Amino acid sequence: MNVMGIINLHQDNKYIMELTYNRPVAAIPFMGRYRILDFPLSNLVNSGITNVGVFIQDNPRSLMDHVSSGKEWNLDRKADRIYMFYPEYTVGSEINRQELKNFRDNIDYIYYSKQDQVIIVPGNMISNIDYREVFKYHKKSKADITIIYKKIDNASDDFIGCDVLDLDEDENLAYIGKNTGEKDELNISMEMYVMEKQRLLDLINASTSFSSFYTLRDIINHICSRIKIKAFEYKGYLVCINSIKTYYKKSLELLNLDTANQLFTKDNPIYTKTKDGPPTKYGVDAEVTNSYVASGSIINGKIENSIIFRSVTVERNAEIKNSIVMQNCIVQLGVRLDYVCMDKNVTISKFKEVIGKKDYPVIIEKNRIV
Repeated sequence: MNVMGIINLHQDNKYIMELTYNRPVAAIPFMGRYRILDFPLSNLVNSGITNVGVFIQDNPRSLMDHVSSGKEWNLDRKADRIYMFYPEYTVGSEINRQELKNFRDNIDYIYYSKQDQVIIVPGNMISNIDYREVFKYHKKSKADITIIYKKIDNASDDFIGCDVLDLDEDENLAYIGKNTGEKDELNISMEMYVMEKQRLLDLINASTSFSSFYTLRDIINHICSRIKIKAFEYKGYLVCINSIKTYYKKSLELLNLDTANQLFTKDNPIYTKTKDGPPTKYGVDAEVTNSYVASGSIINGKIENSIIFRSVTVERNAEIKNSIVMQNCIVQLGVRLDYVCMDKNVTISKFKEVIGKKDYPVIIEKNRIV
């Protein structure tokens, strides 16, 4: 496709701070072997989009290490490859941390790209979508901008704080609001915008005349009555990782095979950085039920309804239920965990009990010893 992709990582992380002290939301580990960025990045590549710019706000190290040259996504090319961008300044005034400032600071990348069209996607939405259908709709409707959305009927419990589209009967945008949890049936914006590259350049150049604190969403909201903005309905699996509760709940929901099959499909695989580790070793006392265990681990305890990342050690008589245990963690002899989310490199020492609640899991930060 004659399209460039932009992955915008300027998402609000205030409700998921425990997992984003040292990384952006897009770099949070997910489902044992992935990062959240893998999903929007794979969607772009599977749709034939190979010129991809990732616009990062701060804490880029883990993301840079994961993406590297882009080899796993076939983006290690001389041209039309993956590019990583940052604003010129991220400290001092809050203006330096605004979304469109990053776009303005790196506008040459957009201007000199060979593609005529652009799609902008967020770094916290997990889905499996073919953008070719979206561009067909965009062209046929002769829209100035097309926004992708999903109809949901549980908005009082899910997608809290996400953008909501107010549409007329012909799917023209009237207004972008927020989900406050007061209604069940809403049109959730996936914050994915399709437009001509020149229109994006015009919006970026005009952004300072609106407000230095305006986001792209704010500008689109401001001009929606003056241009033709259409909405494309996506009917597949969708999760927005914008809180600890959502991250924990949606991760464990994917232990259900029917749910997982909605996201992971043969036609559109999700690519990630490969690790050449050994297979997991299960001891004679190991007992694993309804769980995902990644490679390189040593399991000698009981695991139930949990996600275990790479290179995790679970010693004898340890019991892990309803929990997420990230890479390189050690769960020692006699430990009991229930409703816990452990970041990387955590050690739980012998005979400890850490018990959370279904809606409020205990979060153990990276590199801790308990």
